[in-house]
Amino acid sequence: MFLDKFKKTMHALCGDINGKTLFVSSDVSTLLSDSLEFGVMIDLNEIIDLLYKLVGEQGNLIFPTYNWDFCKGITFDYYKTKSRTGALPRIVLKRKDFIRTQHPIYSFAVKGKDADFLASLDYRDAFGADSIFAWFAKVKAQNLFINVPYQHSATFVHHIEEKNKVNYRFIKNFTADYIDKNGLLSNKTYSMFVRYLDREIITTVDPMHEVFLDKGIVKETKFINTKLRLLDMQKAYMVVEENIVLHNCDRLVIIN
Repeated sequence: MFLDKFKKTMHALCGDINGKTLFVSSDVSTLLSDSLEFGVMIDLNEIIDLLYKLVGEQGNLIFPTYNWDFCKGITFDYYKTKSRTGALPRIVLKRKDFIRTQHPIYSFAVKGKDADFLASLDYRDAFGADSIFAWFAKVKAQNLFINVPYQHSATFVHHIEEKNKVNYRFIKNFTADYIDKNGLLSNKTYSMFVRYLDREIITTVDPMHEVFLDKGIVKETKFINTKLRLLDMQKAYMVVEENIVLHNCDRLVIIN
């Protein structure tokens, strides 16, 4: 009963996304609590499978499996380094039907027609023009937010900031040991567009929600106590870029 209701809610929110790319940013703690109201404790694998059925075999289901330990000089292990982005990413990393991409800081777990292609990419710059964050816009991906605010999950904003060379961030290199999917150990350097810690800059994306709604590029609903949002990433990129250019690349903020 619970999964049937959740399925109906997702279909109503997403519409027909068969063959498309769905990127999931999530905190499922409230969803788990919601299931208890139905007298069940759901298996989160069923939620993952349900989401994959929405995109089908010609689409892609993608989860963030980020981990920032590499920035501290800690070895990245392709198979053993855990995700720091919630329960669903931790689960998919253990599943054989998902494949992890290679970047040691901002990696993704992918299932679908482009999984092998994305896993083959070995770019160094986390948010660069050849990164998966750039690819999201090219394929018109949809970003599903499950009970998480943009401020803590709309990581794609950093790609747009880098593209526009904002003056409150800079490219920083990080070097550490890297164990690849073949078990080979090497010392590698990857980069990330990071904030100047000594500068006080207003950089918030949460107020953008009303703008996204006004422009019709995000849909939202609620399943019991769980907030759900579906964002058109390509169009959102354009709105964020307009905002950055408007403020001469010195901050990112939209005041309603």
